[in-house]
Amino acid sequence: MIVCMSFMQEDNFYIIYIKGNAMNAVSSRGLRLGDALKPTDKVVLQDANSKVVLIHVKRGRLEITPKSAGKDLTVKDQAVAVQSEYKIISRPINYEGYNPRTYFHSPETNNRVLLVMGVPLKIIPFYKLDSQNFFYLTWEDKGQQIVRKIPASDRGIYFNSSVFSAGTPLAAGQKVKFFYQHYEYGMLKNDELAEFIPVIAPLSEINQQIYLIKKFSGQKEPRVINALITAHLNDNYGKVGSEYLHSIR
Repeated sequence: MIVCMSFMQEDNFYIIYIKGNAMNAVSSRGLRLGDALKPTDKVVLQDANSKVVLIHVKRGRLEITPKSAGKDLTVKDQAVAVQSEYKIISRPINYEGYNPRTYFHSPETNNRVLLVMGVPLKIIPFYKLDSQNFFYLTWEDKGQQIVRKIPASDRGIYFNSSVFSAGTPLAAGQKVKFFYQHYEYGMLKNDELAEFIPVIAPLSEINQQIYLIKKFSGQKEPRVINALITAHLNDNYGKVGSEYLHSIR
């Protein structure tokens, strides 16, 4: 009996990410993060942009999209393998932080970069940071240029509510420009370093998904788990470096 129960548990699919609204047609309940889906359950996506991402101990990362969620199919046939390959941004030798020119350049994720609220992103010491030398973002809103200074400490730069929520919030999918204001030989300069799409997420949301991947993937090797987490975040949020991921966790 115990062996049978263990087998059934391993055969479940666990929800690690939901975009939009979806429900389990068998139980008539809305889906939530961490829910277990049996192979015989049926997922109904309730709008054209919905998506459900799953983890399975044998099949790895899978997703159910409007394309795969056939009306008469069950989860075991609705769920298709996630096809994505990303280069893990590993810690360089003598790591001192990230270079913003390269970190915020991410064509492999369609220019999307994950920014977790309140988690510091360490920047190389080449960029002096104080009251007169700092990073800032700009974007357009209804013909007006919005400018937001990025807070910093000795731990790195922070993307928090003062950057994205105060006053005019950033629209989803909108590009921003990343600048460095500094003095060079007594002259004020503003250098544009990058242009990217910020994907902002609260720490609790990301940590919950990391926990679910670690718990239900069946993997024990840290490098394999990190690769799964990195690919998941790249797919569903944006670029994330290994040291930044370590700060998140």
